[in-house]
Parts: sequence; C-alpha cells; structure tokens
Amino acid sequence: MSKLSRAWSKLRWSLAQRGLGGTLRFALERARRQPNRRDETKPRLHPFDERYGVDTGGLIGGGELLSGHPNDVFNTAYYGMAPSRFQRVMEYWIADQTHAALEDYSFVDLGSGKGRAVMMASGFSFREVVGVELHPALAGIAEANVAVWSADGRPVCPVRIVCADATQFVFPDGPCLLYLFNPFAAPVMKRLVERIEADFAGRAGMLDLIYFNPEAGHLLEAHGGFELLWTGTVAMSEEDRVVDLVASAEDICSVYRWIGR
Repeated sequence: MSKLSRAWSKLRWSLAQRGLGGTLRFALERARRQPNRRDETKPRLHPFDERYGVDTGGLIGGGELLSGHPNDVFNTAYYGMAPSRFQRVMEYWIADQTHAALEDYSFVDLGSGKGRAVMMASGFSFREVVGVELHPALAGIAEANVAVWSADGRPVCPVRIVCADATQFVFPDGPCLLYLFNPFAAPVMKRLVERIEADFAGRAGMLDLIYFNPEAGHLLEAHGGFELLWTGTVAMSEEDRVVDLVASAEDICSVYRWIGR
C-alpha cells in the first residue's frame, strides 16, 4: 500500500470513528505533542509475555489496522486483555452457566488480535477454542503465539486461529461462548447480530456472549433476542494494573445469552 493510500485509509477510519470535528481535534493535539515524542518512554513488556515467551503486547490504533477490507474503518484498536480480568470473568461465567457442560462449548474470540485471550481460554476444557481475526499480520502473530503455547503443552483443548471477517464466520455446531474485547464499532456489530440470528436459529440458549467495553451493547439489548445476564466492573490485579496503558477501574463487562425470537 502506498503512503498516499495508507494516509487516505487512516483518514477514512478517523472520520468514521471520530467524525469531522473529532478528527480535526485529534490532528491538532497530535501536532501539539509531536515535538515531545522523544520524551515518551517505551511501555513495559507485559508479564504475560515475559512469563510465556509470546508477543501479545502493544497498543495499535484502529487507523493502523489496515487489511484492505471494507470493515477496516470500523476497527477500534488492538490491545491485549488483562489476564486477571479474563480469568475472573471466565470463573464467573463457568459458575453461572447451567445449559450445557463446559466440554460441549466452543469458545470463539471475535477480533482475537495477537491471541492472548485465545491462549488463556485454551487452558479451560472447551470443546475447542477459535480466534477469528481480520488483520492478516495480527492473525500471523497469533498463530506463532499459539505454536509456542502449544509446544509448552499449555492447551487442554484444540485451538486454532482463523483469518476472516467476524460477520462471515460460520459458528461451530453446538453451544458457543463468544468473546469480544470491543473489537469493532456498531455497524459491524449489527451485521454480527444478523449472523448470529442465522447461525443460531432454533438454538435458543446455546450462545453466550462476553463483551468487554460494550460500546455497541445497546444493539444487543434493543434486539429482543438477547438476555442480559450480568453487567459490571471486573477487578484487575496489581500486576496487570501497573503495566496496563488503557484499562481503568470503571471499565464495564456485560454477559448476554441468545434466547431467540
């Protein structure tokens, strides 16, 4: 991609995400900060990556995640989920779910990025764990991470990465647990809901959805086919807090169940 095409794609993303006024304000703020960029310190490597020899760190803005797909303008950003938060919400969900055995569920991470959540999920006895990522480079990093993770014998279930559009992914048969760390904006979420309607027609109660930072959660709550099981904050460990550049104590997580309509 040429520099001009890349700049145009980033501008389209900013206009879609921030609007014209927000784009102008962002550009002015960036220009103001430009002389001070040398003073910025390099973020610490996350303990998760240090501990397991993988690469899941970094903050990549949505405007940088260019794959050539029309949905690029609706990317939010890449950032790895705090492991302590993931563990706590999974423990909550496992304790609360009653529809089927854990071993019957497929875990599907939509917008799986570098695969941190996929690797953590593979430590639970799911039927399988699938990471779905639109951006080829991120999907490639995730595959390399999963290879390291698997070579160390950490997964207790099958795990795979699929480079694909989340709205075109065909969900596995049987019960599914979807996981989203606010990967895309409302227009893509709307199409995802349509995909869920198609794939889970006649499978009421066989889909749960964990949605961190649920900016498009209003679409699920207004739909009629989803039941809100729980919403609230999830505590983060001190280890995660000291290296996390993005998360705050007020971040919300919501858990939904497909009940059909």
